[in-house]
Amino acid sequence: MSSQTTSELVDSLLALRQADKDLGQHFLLDDSVLDRAVELGNLGPDDHVLEVGPGPGSLTVKLLESGAKVTAVEFDEVSFEHLQNVFSHENLNLVNADALKFKIPLDLTAVVANIPYQISSPLLDKLAQHQRQYSNIHTMVLLLQEEFAIRLCMSEGQGSRGSLGMVTAMEWKTEMDLKVSPHAFKPQPKIQSRLVRLTPDNPINRMEDGIPKPNPRLARLIVATSFEERRKKMRNRLLQSPQRIARVKGWHSSGYRATAKKLLSKPEKEGLPLGWDEARPEQLDLEAWLAIAGWMYELHD
Repeated sequence: MSSQTTSELVDSLLALRQADKDLGQHFLLDDSVLDRAVELGNLGPDDHVLEVGPGPGSLTVKLLESGAKVTAVEFDEVSFEHLQNVFSHENLNLVNADALKFKIPLDLTAVVANIPYQISSPLLDKLAQHQRQYSNIHTMVLLLQEEFAIRLCMSEGQGSRGSLGMVTAMEWKTEMDLKVSPHAFKPQPKIQSRLVRLTPDNPINRMEDGIPKPNPRLARLIVATSFEERRKKMRNRLLQSPQRIARVKGWHSSGYRATAKKLLSKPEKEGLPLGWDEARPEQLDLEAWLAIAGWMYELHD
């Protein structure tokens, strides 16, 4: 493990080359933020944690101090060589790869990372797909652009609701944590950042009796398609068949539209707010979306 301080690790990497803005390289200098990220991860010796974009290795040091096994995926070759020179630890697996193409270890239990902001959405998609198949991750802690974090957590009311946050809420509990100013980084980004913790959740299991439970994939597709034109009313959006509807077993475009017409013809259903069909997507909460998807599944021939 490296004996260098956080600032020394950052400076030693920057001495090799300037930070690459195209790769989203902004390196954390604030130890309190790094410590908080590890604390939120709730890590121990039995964990296998993924770090994406370790850069200088300042977070890597603290992850290793938790006793967890760490897989650190670094795309930049200069940063990767720096990490190889700095670290020699039996619990660390350094990988020079694109995180979006990297095969996630099957025994992964946590993710803690200061990720390049431009891959936030596709990386979350990749991790969610992995979790659906293996269900081993207990915590993800990500340092994100604050605007993205607000949309992910839907923390500012209806205006922050969208496909990103609503689909995420169907599988994860999201929590906003530390706000991180540009001064905590070198070089400084032009935006505020935020630590966010995600823990697995299944709100379908909490649906009230009398409301049919939805197919999760169908629910995600309905949300994503509806928010493509968020200013239009649900009566219009629900009739738009998702492009990938055939990926849901037993469903196809014409059958989907027929089912939507059936629901819209008698929209007063258990679990659905009065007038939901005249509402815009952002006006509906998670429980309403799950009920819509549940009734679509129930009414489908």
